[in-house]
Formats: sequence, structure tokens, C-alpha cells
Amino acid sequence: MAKNINLKAIDLNSLPQQSKPVQLGIAGGIVIVILVLAYFLVYSGVNQRVTELQQQEEELKQTYADKSKKAAHLDQLQAELNNINGSFNLLLKQLPTQAEIPNLIQELHECATRNGLNMDSVSPAAVTETSSDKTGDSKEAQQVIQTLPYQITLSGNYNQISQFVRDVGKLSRIVTLNSIVLKRNEKDNTLTLNAVANTYKALSNAEIKAQNDNSKDKK
Repeated sequence: MAKNINLKAIDLNSLPQQSKPVQLGIAGGIVIVILVLAYFLVYSGVNQRVTELQQQEEELKQTYADKSKKAAHLDQLQAELNNINGSFNLLLKQLPTQAEIPNLIQELHECATRNGLNMDSVSPAAVTETSSDKTGDSKEAQQVIQTLPYQITLSGNYNQISQFVRDVGKLSRIVTLNSIVLKRNEKDNTLTLNAVANTYKALSNAEIKAQNDNSKDKK
């Protein structure tokens, strides 16, 4: 049986004269120390870098998968965007021009008369503007549609008023009735309708430019 080796008692200068077991034991210890130092000095840093690269690889794979899905539906999204723009342009064409506004007011009178209603008053209210930003840039929401409200008052029975509302919805240009208030007249049992008839006008390029210039001046 081999005897235990006392490393403290070994003189390195006399190592060549030591027995083979002693030489092998010392050489093995040196190799172990070198490997341990190499692991902490080199391999631990490499392992950490490998781990970071693996995480980046997973993130890139996920990003690639997401973009691949978007690319696969790009044609569909483009078609939907074209449909939206087409619908928007079609609605713009249904908006009356400034020259058509008086005719539109006349059409409201004709709707009331045709249904046996008395149009008591039609008066313009405060003009408002509607935001519409087709570019998707929320920083500068452009006003391209102007709301032209008219306060109207008319009187008649329920059926006449109902038909009037339906006829307004069938006009060639867009007109909406808002803030509707119905009151019953105790004397003749008729109804009085107070409402805001809104029509909408697309701003011209000159009006949009003037609006943008005013916004810049205010900043």
C-alpha cells in the first residue's frame, strides 16, 4: 500500500530525486490549480458572454417572428388602409361646398313643408371644427372638416316630425340632427322640436394653410 505523501516535507529543488508517486502527485496538483485558475479567469467570462448571446438570439428570433407576421399581412393591411382612405374621400365628396349651404337650408325648409310642419326659425350657431389627421401624427392634429350648425325650431305632430327626421337623413349632403328637444304644446296638443342641424364642410387647401399658419403664430 502506498504511503501518504507529506507535501510540506518536499523540497522542490530535490523534486527530480523524488519518487514517481511524489512527482505525479505534485504534477497533478499543479494541473488542478491551473485548471481552476483558467476557469475563473477565462471560462467564467466566456460562459457569461455565451449566456448573453443566447438571450440576444432568443430576442432576435422573437423580433423576426413578429416582423414576419406583420410582413405576411402587409398586403391585407395596405388594402384595408386603401379602403379607409377611399371611404374617407367618398364622405368628403358628400359634404356640401360653401356655395351649396344656402340650398341645403332651403332643403330643410322643403322637408318641413312637405311633411306639414311649420318651420318657426333657422339660425346659424357657433361654427366648430372637427379633427382629422390622416397621417397618424398625433403631434399636429389637422383640422380639415368644419361643422356648420343651425338651430332649428319647428312644430307639428309626432308622425310629421318622425318623417321629417327620416327625410333629413336622405338628403344628398350629410346633415345630422343633434341636441333634439321635444315639447308638447298644451293648447293644441302639437309638438315643438328644437334641434341643432349640423352639416359639415371640407376645408379648402387655402383654409387649411391659413389654419396651420395661425397655429404656428400662436406657438
